[in-house]
Amino acid sequence: MNLLLESIVANGLLFDALGIIGLGVLALAALRLVRKSNSWGGSMMGYGAVALLIARLYILLSPHFISQDLLAAIGPLGISMTVALPTLLLTFGLAGVVWGLWGHEKWLRES
Repeated sequence: MNLLLESIVANGLLFDALGIIGLGVLALAALRLVRKSNSWGGSMMGYGAVALLIARLYILLSPHFISQDLLAAIGPLGISMTVALPTLLLTFGLAGVVWGLWGHEKWLRES
């Protein structure tokens, strides 16, 4: 296998970059939808996209700043929060995007 392709597949850099760019574009499109048509579904999509973006950045960056010393300093409650935070952000982010799409579609039908 090609060394460049192997490093992209092994490290996932391309997929991470495209995922972050895609979530940023989704958030900007939702913001434009809110400003253009004053739809509450667009704001929900924007909140969901931002939550997904924060969760993705947290997952990518946490191995670089969470060390054993930090885990010992924050205690069991902090460790539980560092484990649960990405899951909660991903769950609420996806729910926000889906709820926003549904709300905007409902708003379009009513208009």
